[in-house]
Amino acid sequence: MQSRWNFVFLMLPWLCCCACKQNEPPIKEPSDVAQYATLPGVTNTHNEALQAELARLLAEQATPLQLMGKPSRSKSVQPRLEAIPRAAAAVARLDVIFPPNFRDSGREHLDKVWPAEGFEFTPATLHVVASLTERYRTKREQYEQEASAVDFQLPVNHSLGLTADTSYLDAIEIGHRLEGLYAAELLAGGDPEAAITPLRLMLRVSELLAAEKSIVSRGAGALRRGETLQVLEGIARHSAATPSVHRQLNMLLDQQLERWPDDANAWIGDRAQGLHTYELVRGGYLLSLFTYDEIREFRDEIGIQQLAELVARNIDQDELFYLQTMRNIVDVCRRPHYERGAVFQQIETNLELLRGRDSYPFVADQLLLLQLEQGSRLMALDRARCEAWALALRLAGGDVPPKPTINPLTGDEFFVDVTETQVTIDAIDPDQGQAAAIVPRLSLDAAALRISSPLLRERRQ
Repeated sequence: MQSRWNFVFLMLPWLCCCACKQNEPPIKEPSDVAQYATLPGVTNTHNEALQAELARLLAEQATPLQLMGKPSRSKSVQPRLEAIPRAAAAVARLDVIFPPNFRDSGREHLDKVWPAEGFEFTPATLHVVASLTERYRTKREQYEQEASAVDFQLPVNHSLGLTADTSYLDAIEIGHRLEGLYAAELLAGGDPEAAITPLRLMLRVSELLAAEKSIVSRGAGALRRGETLQVLEGIARHSAATPSVHRQLNMLLDQQLERWPDDANAWIGDRAQGLHTYELVRGGYLLSLFTYDEIREFRDEIGIQQLAELVARNIDQDELFYLQTMRNIVDVCRRPHYERGAVFQQIETNLELLRGRDSYPFVADQLLLLQLEQGSRLMALDRARCEAWALALRLAGGDVPPKPTINPLTGDEFFVDVTETQVTIDAIDPDQGQAAAIVPRLSLDAAALRISSPLLRERRQ
């Protein structure tokens, strides 16, 4: 997804003449895109149902400009607007630390040593890790200084819609993994408590990304937090870890869970991006939003001119279908992920029934309503992993297990096994084989009895 949106801005000048309005001037500057955040097209539509939907979004402060805090009757949202220049400055500094021409090679080097799961390294790999951390020490320290600043923020510029630059996420990934490898080096040196410092920064950046009203940023936050939990595992299971270290890890996870973002926030931001996208389409930039291969396929199947006419004729109904669908998605976030399946299935059924008809919502289907269930699943997995590790740390510290311990991804109970030596929390993601959260018990109660969930006993029989 990210590569498509970087590709969009490069394609706009070349393709705009092929879309709905052939006399549309090429977009050359971000300000040319930002003008569509005022939603001139949908604001002037004569479709009453679409106008009513827009009125609801305005009342909910959910349009692109409102999400940025402009304009608004509430002073509380103004800092969002003021944060955009600071974010641009932060992104610029990240570009200096990790220049675009460095990122491919940097990510390749880190990919080769980052473990697929867990946080264990062979002696030979640790030698490579030490070499990499020394080689990129200056970059890591610059990243630490930037990401640990009190005012470090990465808010999404909703006025740019799909064309907003998300390449900074690549820089964040590199800095994040450098922090993780630095922690690995500290662990190899026998100092798990010192490794909590880079872990804390990794958690902070993951939280900042996940808190944004953007499905792209929310997904990036989940991926980065997954890597962070690998580092946490390495610290928790280190032979020199102490009860104090475990308590610090537990506190950090509890803080993450206390500040956990509502899933609906990501979809609200995604919907604002969709509003902006429809304005681009109304402005004549339909084909600018697709790749070369997709355009070639559309040309062969229906013809470019016919496609543009079809989309232009049905644009109000297309956008209405999209907004009504997104309202369902936002509303269903009141329920856990494992209870949302019927909604996602109904959306797909609705699209299947409309394909091939004059009322087919082409933009919604081909561009905007993509991977909805996968996005919801990733957010639920992110939460499940955090809850599992927090639970494992609490039980390892002697807390009484809460009942029931429901997995927010599956709706089933976690498998819980507490022995005299360790705590195991399993069934985090049975379908994808997510590794269990295993924490050694460092302060043993001589009178402690073995605790095992019924589900775990059934699995072992």
